Amino acid sequence: MASFGDLVPIANASAFIFTGSITRTGASTVPVHPVDVATVVVSVEEVIKAPLGLRSLAGREVTVQLQHALAAGRYVFFADPLAIGAGIVVKEQAHLEATAGAKAEAAEAVERGYAEKIAPRAQAAFLVAQGTVGEVRPLLSPAERRGRVPWAMAPFEVERILKGKGKPRHVTLLGPLHASKYLPEAPALRAGLHAILFLQRPPQDAIKHLPEDERQAAAFLATTSDIQPPDQLEAILRIISSAE
Repeated sequence: MASFGDLVPIANASAFIFTGSITRTGASTVPVHPVDVATVVVSVEEVIKAPLGLRSLAGREVTVQLQHALAAGRYVFFADPLAIGAGIVVKEQAHLEATAGAKAEAAEAVERGYAEKIAPRAQAAFLVAQGTVGEVRPLLSPAERRGRVPWAMAPFEVERILKGKGKPRHVTLLGPLHASKYLPEAPALRAGLHAILFLQRPPQDAIKHLPEDERQAAAFLATTSDIQPPDQLEAILRIISSAE
């Protein structure tokens, strides 16, 4: 059983954290998943952390491949996905007995781990804003993209500014049209994305590809961590506020 001192890195690394009760042992919700004494079916009660699109697990059953067999009971599980399809199978990384104190500790560890990950991105950003990415337009022809970053641009319509001077409503995003080995950490621009963006100043050698009237408002996403879901708004506001 993990101690609180271990929880922050575990919580940061685990894709799923949820409370639940073991309902069946030596069983699985996914027929093709191999079963042993450490395979259990868990009825999920409360989701503390889960990937986007998988946060409505409460009330569902999932299969948990335990590190070691556990007695029937209620636990807080820290886990990573093994299989997601007709059913969900996760692999346990750690667990706590599901007391009120343990659930609070798990939630605190998630928040602390998230803050440790996001605070440096917020500090580096000249603008943090929530909004929607518009149409993505390539800036280079197919021939020009060979052997270089496939630069593209897209408007970012700002709904709310979390950090930054002034009140810009229109920002021009500069980034790769698709994943590129020449800029491996930068995410490809994606039309229709509604998110909180941590925006950096674009690389100087890339700005020249933009039309002159778009250069003043140009911004850049340096890493996938610079894109955060809107449901993290309150947590991000606390992180930015504590750094000021």
